[in-house]
Amino acid sequence: MFSRLFPSVLLCTLLLAGCAPVTQNQMATKGSTPLTAKQIFALVSGNTLYMEAMSFNAHMYFQPDGTVSAHAESITGDDTDKGGWDINGENQLCLKFKVWYYGEMRCYAVYPDAGKNNFALFQDNGALAYSAKSFTGDSAHLYKPPKSPQKDTYLRESLATGQTSISPVQPSPSQQPTEPPKTTTYLRESLAAGQDFSSPQDSALSASPVQSEEAMPVVSDEEVEHTVKSMAKNCPGCNLEKSDLRQADLVGANLKGADLQGADLSRANLRRANLEDANLKGATLLNSNLPGANLKGANLTDADLSGANLIKADFTGAKTENMILNNALLEGVKGLK
Repeated sequence: MFSRLFPSVLLCTLLLAGCAPVTQNQMATKGSTPLTAKQIFALVSGNTLYMEAMSFNAHMYFQPDGTVSAHAESITGDDTDKGGWDINGENQLCLKFKVWYYGEMRCYAVYPDAGKNNFALFQDNGALAYSAKSFTGDSAHLYKPPKSPQKDTYLRESLATGQTSISPVQPSPSQQPTEPPKTTTYLRESLAAGQDFSSPQDSALSASPVQSEEAMPVVSDEEVEHTVKSMAKNCPGCNLEKSDLRQADLVGANLKGADLQGADLSRANLRRANLEDANLKGATLLNSNLPGANLKGANLTDADLSGANLIKADFTGAKTENMILNNALLEGVKGLK
Protein backbone atom coordinates (compact mmCIF):
# COMPACT_ATOMS: atom_id res chain seq x y z
CA MET A 1 0.00 0.00 0.00
CA PHE A 2 2.28 2.67 -1.28
CA SER A 3 0.47 5.60 -2.83
CA ARG A 4 1.30 7.89 -5.66
CA LEU A 5 3.09 10.97 -4.37
CA PHE A 6 0.73 13.85 -4.83
CA PRO A 7 2.73 16.97 -5.80
CA SER A 8 1.09 19.18 -3.17
CA VAL A 9 1.70 16.68 -0.36
CA LEU A 10 5.28 16.04 -1.44
CA LEU A 11 5.99 19.74 -1.76
CA CYS A 12 4.72 20.59 1.70
CA THR A 13 6.72 17.72 3.17
CA LEU A 14 9.93 18.91 1.54
CA LEU A 15 9.49 22.63 2.14
CA LEU A 16 7.81 22.31 5.53
CA ALA A 17 5.53 25.18 4.60
CA GLY A 18 2.04 25.83 3.37
CA CYS A 19 0.56 22.64 4.82
CA ALA A 20 -0.10 21.16 8.24
CA PRO A 21 2.61 21.73 10.86
CA VAL A 22 5.23 19.00 10.75
CA THR A 23 5.29 18.36 14.50
CA GLN A 24 2.92 18.58 17.44
CA ASN A 25 5.21 21.18 19.02
CA GLN A 26 4.74 23.46 16.03
CA MET A 27 1.00 22.92 16.24
CA ALA A 28 1.02 23.77 19.95
CA THR A 29 3.04 26.92 19.20
CA LYS A 30 0.20 28.02 16.96
CA GLY A 31 -2.20 27.58 19.86
CA SER A 32 -3.90 24.45 18.56
CA THR A 33 -5.00 21.72 20.99
CA PRO A 34 -5.74 18.04 20.25
CA LEU A 35 -9.29 16.77 19.98
CA THR A 36 -10.76 15.10 23.05
CA ALA A 37 -12.10 11.56 22.95
CA LYS A 38 -15.65 12.86 22.51
CA GLN A 39 -14.59 15.15 19.68
CA ILE A 40 -12.75 12.32 17.90
CA PHE A 41 -15.81 10.10 18.26
CA ALA A 42 -18.08 12.79 16.81
CA LEU A 43 -15.63 13.33 13.96
CA VAL A 44 -15.21 9.74 12.77
CA SER A 45 -18.13 7.58 13.91
CA GLY A 46 -20.28 6.93 10.85
CA ASN A 47 -18.12 9.21 8.71
CA THR A 48 -15.21 9.07 6.27
CA LEU A 49 -11.66 10.46 6.47
CA TYR A 50 -9.50 10.97 3.41
CA MET A 51 -5.91 10.47 4.65
CA GLU A 52 -2.87 11.81 2.80
CA ALA A 53 0.85 11.30 3.40
CA MET A 54 4.04 11.03 1.40
CA SER A 55 3.71 7.26 0.95
CA PHE A 56 0.00 6.73 1.58
CA ASN A 57 -3.44 8.09 0.70
CA ALA A 58 -6.78 6.42 1.30
CA HIS A 59 -10.45 6.84 2.11
CA MET A 60 -11.45 5.25 5.43
CA TYR A 61 -15.05 4.75 6.52
CA PHE A 62 -15.47 4.39 10.31
CA GLN A 63 -18.56 2.33 11.03
CA PRO A 64 -20.29 3.03 14.35
CA ASP A 65 -19.76 -0.60 15.42
CA GLY A 66 -15.98 -0.06 15.57
CA THR A 67 -15.03 -1.56 12.21
CA VAL A 68 -13.33 0.37 9.43
CA SER A 69 -13.33 -0.16 5.66
CA ALA A 70 -10.61 1.47 3.56
CA HIS A 71 -9.55 1.93 -0.05
CA ALA A 72 -6.20 3.29 -1.25
CA GLU A 73 -4.69 4.08 -4.64
CA SER A 74 -1.29 2.42 -4.93
CA ILE A 75 1.44 2.12 -7.51
CA THR A 76 0.60 -1.54 -8.05
CA GLY A 77 -3.15 -0.91 -8.33
CA ASP A 78 -6.15 -0.37 -6.11
CA ASP A 79 -5.77 -1.65 -2.56
CA THR A 80 -8.44 -2.33 0.06
CA ASP A 81 -8.39 -3.51 3.64
CA LYS A 82 -10.63 -3.84 6.69
CA GLY A 83 -9.99 -3.61 10.39
CA GLY A 84 -11.13 -1.82 13.51
CA TRP A 85 -10.98 1.58 15.14
CA ASP A 86 -11.22 2.88 18.67
CA ILE A 87 -10.12 5.71 20.94
CA ASN A 88 -7.60 5.04 23.69
CA GLY A 89 -7.21 6.60 27.11
CA GLU A 90 -4.74 9.16 25.76
CA ASN A 91 -7.32 10.69 23.42
CA GLN A 92 -5.81 9.06 20.35
CA LEU A 93 -7.55 7.55 17.34
CA CYS A 94 -6.39 3.92 17.04
CA LEU A 95 -6.45 1.83 13.86
CA LYS A 96 -5.70 -1.86 13.34
CA PHE A 97 -6.01 -3.36 9.87
CA LYS A 98 -5.74 -6.97 8.73
CA VAL A 99 -2.86 -6.20 6.33
CA TRP A 100 -1.96 -2.52 6.41
CA TYR A 101 0.49 -1.37 9.07
CA TYR A 102 1.67 -5.00 9.04
CA GLY A 103 -1.39 -5.83 11.14
CA GLU A 104 -0.18 -3.71 14.05
CA MET A 105 -2.24 -1.17 15.95
CA ARG A 106 -1.33 2.48 15.33
CA CYS A 107 -2.66 5.37 17.41
CA TYR A 108 -2.62 9.06 16.54
CA ALA A 109 -3.35 12.37 18.24
CA VAL A 110 -5.82 14.38 16.15
CA TYR A 111 -5.57 18.17 15.74
CA PRO A 112 -7.84 20.54 13.85
CA ASP A 113 -5.92 21.99 10.91
CA ALA A 114 -6.24 25.01 8.67
CA GLY A 115 -9.38 24.99 6.58
CA LYS A 116 -12.84 23.55 7.16
CA ASN A 117 -12.97 19.83 7.96
CA ASN A 118 -9.16 19.50 7.81
CA PHE A 119 -7.20 17.65 10.47
CA ALA A 120 -3.64 16.56 11.24
CA LEU A 121 -2.77 13.18 12.80
CA PHE A 122 0.47 12.84 14.76
CA GLN A 123 2.50 9.83 15.85
CA ASP A 124 3.69 9.28 19.42
CA ASN A 125 7.04 10.88 18.57
CA GLY A 126 5.28 14.09 17.55
CA ALA A 127 5.88 13.70 13.81
CA LEU A 128 3.08 14.32 11.35
CA ALA A 129 1.60 11.02 10.15
CA TYR A 130 -1.31 12.11 7.98
CA SER A 131 -3.24 15.12 6.79
CA ALA A 132 -6.94 14.30 6.76
CA LYS A 133 -10.18 15.74 5.42
CA SER A 134 -13.51 14.61 6.84
CA PHE A 135 -16.65 13.75 4.88
CA THR A 136 -20.13 12.97 6.19
CA GLY A 137 -21.23 9.35 6.02
CA ASP A 138 -19.82 6.68 3.72
CA SER A 139 -18.88 9.19 1.01
CA ALA A 140 -16.65 6.74 -0.88
CA HIS A 141 -19.19 3.87 -0.67
CA LEU A 142 -16.76 1.54 1.11
CA TYR A 143 -19.08 -0.40 3.39
CA LYS A 144 -20.14 -3.85 2.23
CA PRO A 145 -22.43 -5.85 4.54
CA PRO A 146 -20.96 -9.22 5.56
CA LYS A 147 -22.29 -12.30 3.86
CA SER A 148 -24.43 -14.64 5.94
CA PRO A 149 -22.45 -17.79 6.76
CA GLN A 150 -23.65 -20.88 4.93
CA LYS A 151 -24.76 -23.70 7.21
CA ASP A 152 -23.58 -27.11 6.10
CA THR A 153 -25.71 -30.23 6.60
CA TYR A 154 -23.97 -33.52 7.43
CA LEU A 155 -25.87 -36.76 6.85
CA ARG A 156 -23.52 -39.62 7.83
CA GLU A 157 -24.88 -40.14 11.35
CA SER A 158 -28.51 -39.97 10.23
CA LEU A 159 -27.95 -42.50 7.45
CA ALA A 160 -25.99 -44.82 9.74
CA THR A 161 -28.87 -45.00 12.23
CA GLY A 162 -31.42 -45.61 9.48
CA GLN A 163 -33.36 -42.42 10.11
CA THR A 164 -35.91 -41.63 7.40
CA SER A 165 -36.24 -38.02 8.38
CA ILE A 166 -32.92 -36.40 7.82
CA SER A 167 -32.11 -33.20 9.63
CA PRO A 168 -28.87 -31.35 10.13
CA VAL A 169 -26.68 -33.06 12.70
CA GLN A 170 -26.30 -30.85 15.72
CA PRO A 171 -22.84 -30.44 17.18
CA SER A 172 -22.07 -32.38 20.30
CA PRO A 173 -21.93 -30.51 23.62
CA SER A 174 -18.17 -30.32 23.30
CA GLN A 175 -18.63 -28.57 19.96
CA GLN A 176 -21.15 -26.04 21.22
CA PRO A 177 -19.66 -22.55 21.24
CA THR A 178 -18.78 -21.28 24.64
CA GLU A 179 -19.78 -17.85 25.82
CA PRO A 180 -17.07 -15.27 25.21
CA PRO A 181 -15.26 -14.02 28.29
CA LYS A 182 -16.59 -10.85 29.78
CA THR A 183 -14.53 -7.84 28.76
CA THR A 184 -14.52 -4.15 29.44
CA THR A 185 -14.60 -1.59 26.67
CA TYR A 186 -12.56 1.03 24.89
CA LEU A 187 -13.77 4.60 25.02
CA ARG A 188 -15.65 4.22 21.73
CA GLU A 189 -18.30 1.95 23.26
CA SER A 190 -18.69 4.20 26.30
CA LEU A 191 -19.08 7.25 24.07
CA ALA A 192 -21.54 5.48 21.78
CA ALA A 193 -23.65 4.59 24.83
CA GLY A 194 -23.60 8.19 26.00
CA GLN A 195 -21.68 7.37 29.15
CA ASP A 196 -19.74 10.13 30.83
CA PHE A 197 -16.42 9.83 32.62
CA SER A 198 -14.33 12.33 34.49
CA SER A 199 -11.16 11.34 32.67
CA PRO A 200 -10.18 8.88 29.94
CA GLN A 201 -8.52 6.71 32.52
CA ASP A 202 -11.87 6.06 34.18
CA SER A 203 -12.81 3.69 31.37
CA ALA A 204 -10.87 0.43 31.24
CA LEU A 205 -9.34 -0.46 27.90
CA SER A 206 -9.61 -4.03 26.71
CA ALA A 207 -10.51 -6.27 23.79
CA SER A 208 -12.29 -4.54 20.88
CA PRO A 209 -12.12 -4.71 17.07
CA VAL A 210 -8.73 -2.95 17.07
CA GLN A 211 -7.16 -5.36 19.54
CA SER A 212 -5.95 -8.92 19.21
CA GLU A 213 -8.51 -11.61 19.97
CA GLU A 214 -6.28 -12.92 22.73
CA ALA A 215 -5.15 -10.67 25.53
CA MET A 216 -1.49 -9.80 25.31
CA PRO A 217 0.58 -10.96 28.26
CA VAL A 218 1.60 -8.23 30.66
CA VAL A 219 5.30 -7.53 30.33
CA SER A 220 7.49 -5.02 32.10
CA ASP A 221 9.18 -2.13 30.37
CA GLU A 222 12.52 -3.79 31.11
CA GLU A 223 11.49 -6.95 29.26
CA VAL A 224 10.26 -4.97 26.28
CA GLU A 225 13.49 -2.96 26.11
CA HIS A 226 15.49 -6.15 25.85
CA THR A 227 13.64 -7.64 22.91
CA VAL A 228 15.53 -7.79 19.66
CA LYS A 229 12.96 -5.79 17.76
CA SER A 230 13.08 -3.00 20.30
CA MET A 231 16.88 -2.94 20.26
CA ALA A 232 16.97 -2.82 16.48
CA LYS A 233 15.29 0.58 16.39
CA ASN A 234 18.55 2.23 17.46
CA CYS A 235 21.42 -0.20 17.29
CA PRO A 236 24.34 1.01 15.12
CA GLY A 237 27.11 -1.58 14.90
CA CYS A 238 25.10 -4.23 16.76
CA ASN A 239 25.48 -7.96 16.14
CA LEU A 240 22.04 -9.06 14.96
CA GLU A 241 23.23 -11.97 12.86
CA LYS A 242 20.41 -14.42 11.99
CA SER A 243 17.93 -12.43 14.08
CA ASP A 244 14.19 -12.84 13.56
CA LEU A 245 12.98 -9.34 12.69
CA ARG A 246 9.95 -10.30 10.65
CA GLN A 247 7.28 -7.57 10.53
CA ALA A 248 9.36 -5.40 12.85
CA ASP A 249 8.43 -1.71 12.94
CA LEU A 250 11.82 -0.14 12.21
CA VAL A 251 10.79 3.14 10.61
CA GLY A 252 13.80 5.48 10.71
CA ALA A 253 15.86 2.89 12.61
CA ASN A 254 19.60 3.50 12.98
CA LEU A 255 21.35 0.26 12.04
CA LYS A 256 24.46 1.77 10.54
CA GLY A 257 27.24 -0.84 10.38
CA ALA A 258 25.07 -3.49 12.08
CA ASP A 259 25.70 -7.19 11.41
CA LEU A 260 22.43 -8.48 9.97
CA GLN A 261 23.97 -11.39 8.09
CA GLY A 262 21.34 -14.08 7.53
CA ALA A 263 18.67 -12.10 9.41
CA ASP A 264 15.00 -12.45 8.47
CA LEU A 265 13.48 -9.02 7.86
CA SER A 266 10.50 -10.19 5.82
CA ARG A 267 7.68 -7.60 5.82
CA ALA A 268 9.70 -5.39 8.17
CA ASN A 269 8.94 -1.68 7.93
CA LEU A 270 12.35 -0.05 7.30
CA ARG A 271 11.14 3.18 5.74
CA ARG A 272 13.96 5.77 5.84
CA ALA A 273 16.09 3.39 7.96
CA ASN A 274 19.86 3.96 8.09
CA LEU A 275 21.53 0.72 6.94
CA GLU A 276 24.73 2.30 5.72
CA ASP A 277 27.66 -0.17 5.76
CA ALA A 278 25.39 -2.83 7.32
CA ASN A 279 26.16 -6.50 6.64
CA LEU A 280 23.01 -7.95 5.06
CA LYS A 281 24.72 -10.84 3.33
CA GLY A 282 22.22 -13.65 2.78
CA ALA A 283 19.49 -11.72 4.61
CA THR A 284 15.82 -12.29 3.77
CA LEU A 285 13.79 -9.13 3.09
CA LEU A 286 10.71 -10.53 1.36
CA ASN A 287 8.04 -7.82 0.87
CA SER A 288 9.94 -5.49 3.19
CA ASN A 289 9.17 -1.77 3.18
CA LEU A 290 12.36 0.23 2.42
CA PRO A 291 11.37 3.49 0.68
CA GLY A 292 14.05 6.13 1.22
CA ALA A 293 16.32 3.68 3.09
CA ASN A 294 20.06 4.43 3.25
CA LEU A 295 21.89 1.32 1.98
CA LYS A 296 25.13 3.03 1.04
CA GLY A 297 28.08 0.64 1.25
CA ALA A 298 25.89 -2.17 2.62
CA ASN A 299 26.77 -5.78 1.86
CA LEU A 300 23.69 -7.24 0.15
CA THR A 301 25.39 -10.24 -1.41
CA ASP A 302 22.89 -13.11 -1.82
CA ALA A 303 20.18 -11.06 -0.07
CA ASP A 304 16.60 -11.74 -1.16
CA LEU A 305 14.53 -8.56 -1.60
CA SER A 306 11.71 -10.09 -3.64
CA GLY A 307 8.58 -7.93 -3.51
CA ALA A 308 10.34 -5.24 -1.45
CA ASN A 309 9.43 -1.56 -1.74
CA LEU A 310 12.75 0.12 -2.62
CA ILE A 311 11.39 3.42 -3.93
CA LYS A 312 14.12 6.10 -3.63
CA ALA A 313 16.40 3.77 -1.64
CA ASP A 314 20.13 4.60 -1.96
CA PHE A 315 22.41 1.67 -2.92
CA THR A 316 25.49 3.81 -3.65
CA GLY A 317 28.63 1.69 -3.14
CA ALA A 318 26.63 -1.34 -1.95
CA LYS A 319 27.69 -4.91 -2.73
CA THR A 320 24.82 -6.44 -4.69
CA GLU A 321 26.22 -9.68 -6.14
CA ASN A 322 23.46 -12.31 -6.55
CA MET A 323 20.94 -10.00 -4.88
CA ILE A 324 17.36 -11.05 -5.75
CA LEU A 325 14.92 -8.28 -6.74
CA ASN A 326 11.96 -10.21 -8.16
CA ASN A 327 8.86 -7.94 -8.30
CA ALA A 328 10.59 -5.26 -6.21
CA LEU A 329 9.50 -1.61 -6.57
CA LEU A 330 12.55 0.26 -7.87
CA GLU A 331 11.25 3.71 -8.83
CA GLY A 332 13.82 6.40 -8.08
CA VAL A 333 16.45 3.96 -6.73
CA LYS A 334 19.96 5.41 -6.51
CA GLY A 335 23.30 3.67 -7.13
CA LEU A 336 21.84 0.33 -8.23
CA LYS A 337 23.71 -1.15 -11.20
